Amino acid sequence: MAIRVAGPHEQGRFEPDAWGHLIWLAGSGILSSSDLEFVIERALSLHDGRVSLGDVRALLDGAGVWEGGSGDSEPSTIH
Repeated sequence: MAIRVAGPHEQGRFEPDAWGHLIWLAGSGILSSSDLEFVIERALSLHDGRVSLGDVRALLDGAGVWEGGSGDSEPSTIH
């Protein structure tokens, strides 16, 4: 499994907890590597400032990605 390393243009854009959450989702198999790239690019294009954990969660929720909040849903992909 490849580990995603933030490029220089991303370093200061994600708050550490937001980046950690994305890496955790990818590492646990909830996000594929292509889904992770999609979410990162989407977050960077939608937010001018720093991307917070709340921003990431809102983006994932809007894309229909399951995060295990209620336990009622099954994981789904972004596509």
